[in-house]
Amino acid sequence: HYRPHIPTFPALVMAWPQQKRGGSRLHSKQSGGNRTGNKTSFFNPSQAEVVAAVRSLYADQLEPFGRILLRRVRERCAAAQHIGCNADDAPLVDPKYLHRICKSCEGLRVRPVDGNEITVQLLDQPAVFVDVTSPLDPYPPQLWAAAAAYFGSLRGKDVMLPGGRYACAQALASAGLPFLSGRSLGEVCHIVQLAVSHKKILGYIDGNMVPYSHSEESVKEKCAAWQQPFCNPTKQQEPTSWPYATWEETRACLSAILRTSCSPEAGVITVSNVKRLF
Repeated sequence: HYRPHIPTFPALVMAWPQQKRGGSRLHSKQSGGNRTGNKTSFFNPSQAEVVAAVRSLYADQLEPFGRILLRRVRERCAAAQHIGCNADDAPLVDPKYLHRICKSCEGLRVRPVDGNEITVQLLDQPAVFVDVTSPLDPYPPQLWAAAAAYFGSLRGKDVMLPGGRYACAQALASAGLPFLSGRSLGEVCHIVQLAVSHKKILGYIDGNMVPYSHSEESVKEKCAAWQQPFCNPTKQQEPTSWPYATWEETRACLSAILRTSCSPEAGVITVSNVKRLF
């Protein structure tokens, strides 16, 4: 199943100089991030602000993984500065600095998970999170019927939703949709995940999430059913000048490729190399 790439927490850490701890403030650097002239503004959250961000993720039933906590701190910064709730509009937060703040806070526990990722947990509150990647479906059939009807009714620019699972769930949660009423943001993230991976209600095209009927996967299925070459509906593509291979030519070419192939072993070739060599 398609899963959008999200960099892990330490992968976002650059070789930034050490910063002093303290209250909320903006710190300027010469490169990267949000720029004013040649300077970059970085938001240095206090311990209280980081703990508040973690508690807000608990309330949403979202486990505070490093990358999600980083985004939530920026969202809350944007809201406090009255520039909306979009993290992209807020000053950057140095992940290295945020990691140090989490480790120095007595009310938080930082635990490494999955190699380079971390999770930050509260010591005074039980952790009750939704596993947003679980394949198990605890939701009623009525919800899925309502979701399919809603997304199937979208037209025009409304079909384009944010590409990330978290961002898409935020957009849907803020839309006041009846079938999502009473659901936490963690549950909405899980619903979005299942809608893509199992229900064929949502899909992707050019990095955006869209109703499945508008997705690349849906178009590919239709092209395969009609035995037609795939053409991305959002891109202007020139007609191909390559000739079509007959079944006899296909068998002959594949046989020749397999006879000469030695990687990963004799007589075997990875599918990704077939198109290149054919």
